[in-house]
Amino acid sequence: MSKNRLREIREKKGLSQSELSRRTTVNQQQISRYEKDTDMKERDIREICKALEVSADYLLGLIDDDNDKEKD
Repeated sequence: MSKNRLREIREKKGLSQSELSRRTTVNQQQISRYEKDTDMKERDIREICKALEVSADYLLGLIDDDNDKEKD
């Protein structure tokens, strides 16, 4: 995963780690670990992508532009 992509997207959306946690079942401590490049669980990727309205490819740094990509 791109080390700062999760943090970058979360901050762009104006969300704290706690707010993102409240919008998913992923606890704040795990979000913090993910932002430090810990491997993400598939279930958590899906929930975070849904909450942030981005594709998994974009979140994981596989693509750089998420404007016209289908959401996972």
